[in-house]
Amino acid sequence: MYMAASKSDEQYILTLLDKASRHEASEAELRYLDLWYDSFQEAPLYTDGMSPEEEEQAMSMLFDRIHNQIEQRIQEDISIKSIPIYKRILPFLKYAAAILLFLALPLYFFRDSLPPAVTELKLVQEVSDVLKKQNPLTISDEFAKEIQLVLSEDRRVNLPEGDVPDYINAEKYINVLHSDNQITYTVKDSLSQIAPQNPIYHIVRIPYGKRLSVTLIDGTKVSLNSGTELKYPINVQNEQMDLYLTGEAYFDVAKSQNRKFNVHVRGNREKKAHMVQVLGTQFNIRAFPNDKQSVTTLFEGAIQLSGLDRIPIPLQPLKQIAVGQTYAITNADMEGASAWRNNLFYFKNTPLEEVAIELERWYGVKIQYRKTTKSKKLLAQISREKSLEQVLEMLAQTYDIKYEYQGKEVVLSD
Repeated sequence: MYMAASKSDEQYILTLLDKASRHEASEAELRYLDLWYDSFQEAPLYTDGMSPEEEEQAMSMLFDRIHNQIEQRIQEDISIKSIPIYKRILPFLKYAAAILLFLALPLYFFRDSLPPAVTELKLVQEVSDVLKKQNPLTISDEFAKEIQLVLSEDRRVNLPEGDVPDYINAEKYINVLHSDNQITYTVKDSLSQIAPQNPIYHIVRIPYGKRLSVTLIDGTKVSLNSGTELKYPINVQNEQMDLYLTGEAYFDVAKSQNRKFNVHVRGNREKKAHMVQVLGTQFNIRAFPNDKQSVTTLFEGAIQLSGLDRIPIPLQPLKQIAVGQTYAITNADMEGASAWRNNLFYFKNTPLEEVAIELERWYGVKIQYRKTTKSKKLLAQISREKSLEQVLEMLAQTYDIKYEYQGKEVVLSD
């Protein structure tokens, strides 16, 4: 049965949530919270009876108001009681969105502009995904501690650091060896035994502060930068191979006659999705989600890009193509494209906000840039072997940039 919440109920629920976060709630009180939470599933949808157009309009209005309210609170940097509660309540994550909603977003803000059937408890259910995005340090895969390998059937394996070789129990006819910050795929038996009709895919996710090399079943070597995800087939050698990249990777593709090697680059509102088609070559793709452009740099060989024009676009060695809503081919900055593999930060007239993102990816620490004047641009090469403290001190002395630690975050300012 759905449990509607009056104002007195809300206060009681908040009291129980606070007690639960401090491990002081009784068994009866925890059972009440469980019943309260489970009752969301029985709550009537406020969009029931609406036409598709009315439903879309109502949901759009709801999420726009919620998002604007969240952004306003973040920008004002208001200290809200719900935030420390949320951080303490990790064992009770299913209640955390309710705390944030009750205390950080006054429900009367949008109650008058929604159909009457919308209730406080139903709103918690509708906006939980929006609220989760506001705390990437606790839920984002990018800030995870270990590299994650996703096998077939969604089996997941964390890859700890260390030089000791370790065979991963992955697929029936494939050896997967993890050693010295790389994984290698080899065939156990004859090729005929690993050729099912459909390819089997693995996904590797590299968190901030980590890197990994992958040797595919055909001998292709892929170097993956921090904050990168790659989906790739493990049982295809001489047929078409389709890989899917988010982030940055350098490919040294094994040559194979009549075999198509395709890397699919995801797009977003700022840049078009496209595919890089290869026969046998060496190239780098940089395609992080928050980059305004995807950049492919060709070191040797020949590639072509499809999905950007009516016909595939060829790219010659020592050239690069930058893809946003349009595309441009220029002479490649080879030093910049290979810097991350040479363990260097490479900043060439790079805005400070982009520098902050690059440091965040490598050191695995959230870094904000609070710009007060026109954005500064940096020109520097810095070893990635230096500590974050050393890099920040260099930037402070050279570019008059201020920095301070605020909890688990670093804040940069002019």
